[in-house]
Amino acid sequence: EADPVVRVHMTEPTTCGPCEEPAEDKAEPTRYEELACCNVCNEGDWEDDNQIIFCDSCDLAVHQVCYGAGAREIPAGDQPWYCDMCRFSMRSGTSSRRVEQECILCPEKGGAMKRTTDSRWAHITCALWVPNVQFLDVEGRDVIHPFSIHEERLKLLCTICEKGVGACIQCRAPRCLTAFHASCARRMGWHMVEKEKNDWVLHEALCEKHRPKDTTQRKKKRRRETKW
Repeated sequence: EADPVVRVHMTEPTTCGPCEEPAEDKAEPTRYEELACCNVCNEGDWEDDNQIIFCDSCDLAVHQVCYGAGAREIPAGDQPWYCDMCRFSMRSGTSSRRVEQECILCPEKGGAMKRTTDSRWAHITCALWVPNVQFLDVEGRDVIHPFSIHEERLKLLCTICEKGVGACIQCRAPRCLTAFHASCARRMGWHMVEKEKNDWVLHEALCEKHRPKDTTQRKKKRRRETKW
């Protein structure tokens, strides 16, 4: 059975002289490892009922569950799958290629985004992590409603990108007020963990200063073990 995580675009091999043997590919390594990580949770593990799928237009990689509505069923055969942003670009007719939209909750463009109740765009990750942001379709993680965010949160300055746009979250360590965008913290690899508490989920984000030491040590040990 084919691995559903990796999609390879085949090219014709080149030849080198009279032997007609395929020449060694000197191109830079492809980014399949990066693409195989879900753009929402940043994890690469998958299961049969929650595979990582790729947008056939922009190569956005997402878990079916992480993306929610629009990715619950994988198209059969050679039928393409498109993320919401690419479908929007195609329907608008303004461009045959994906138009990167701005997230209303952070300064980053593109990525796994859904429409908001006022027809703008926001990252699924930002909507999950910023307090008081809601999905009108909770199970489908669709139709983001951002208008319950506390006014003071909109004034926070991100310590990573140093921009005051969107809405920041804050370190959960006691007496730490460090603010940062969820997308910025994800990009920097800061501690961001979802913990299930009975019938709800606790989102725990920690700044670099308060990152659990054992997590850092495990990562360093793993890098040493896998280094050849």
